[in-house]
Amino acid sequence: MAHVFCFSFPLFLSKKCLQLTSASKPKPCSWTFPPHAKPQAKRLLLGMLLWLLQTPVSITMSQGTARLQCHFKDVSANFDNTVIHWYQQKENREPVRMLYISSGTTTVENNFQRNRYMVQNLSNQKICILIIKNIGPDDAATYYCTLCTVSGYYYKVFGTGTKLIVSDKGNSKPENSEILQTKHKDQLLYVCLIENFYPEVIRVQWVDEANKEVTKNVIKGDVWKSTNDKYSVSTWLTLPGNTTNKNYYCKYDHETINITFQPSKCILTKICTKIILTEVCT
Repeated sequence: MAHVFCFSFPLFLSKKCLQLTSASKPKPCSWTFPPHAKPQAKRLLLGMLLWLLQTPVSITMSQGTARLQCHFKDVSANFDNTVIHWYQQKENREPVRMLYISSGTTTVENNFQRNRYMVQNLSNQKICILIIKNIGPDDAATYYCTLCTVSGYYYKVFGTGTKLIVSDKGNSKPENSEILQTKHKDQLLYVCLIENFYPEVIRVQWVDEANKEVTKNVIKGDVWKSTNDKYSVSTWLTLPGNTTNKNYYCKYDHETINITFQPSKCILTKICTKIILTEVCT
């Protein structure tokens, strides 16, 4: 099977074909900037976002109890005294604070049922867990852990988010994932293609041999609906053509699986103004 990708070098790709144009970069839906935040604060906040990594990226369930984890990095050793907030953001609405925990005491906001929410801190691992009991349709939302900090002025750092999908549909892991590559003039181009998964929530990264995220010359595409109510996504990495002594990997987190994989032996073959991903793997 061949996948057709439209393109125009150096780095402009048809959104319809590959979903990888600059305009198709994901909007900053995984965090919210403080009101009237200065540009410097926004840049700093994005850098600090790595403090709060939430897992899993999504949870699909129709009933029962959900457990959402927030992993803190580079936080002070006195984790037990860190004030942690949890926010709920429903679709097309602003985030609303549900509760916060301070010195081991959890305070739930009046608009939320106290008996349905618990917070558990694993101090030695610097993990905060939000527990939601008796899941119902009204719980469908994205949940964010939040850390308040001061750097000349007060602002909040939001985590990467966990989406709670209230449904009995279940989930399905990607049916196919691969890295395809080509060399064009003085550039080495990689496409990470992940196909046919559900739900649509997925976190994709390029990493180097040290498992450090690569962000330079990376274009992340939107998730698109492929077939049978499943979704696919692609991301593009451009490197200098003389990059031969380094290995890069595509890493993704989905609620069904977490995996890191290397480029395959598949190649990109240029035909006219299109790139056809020709499978020559053995």
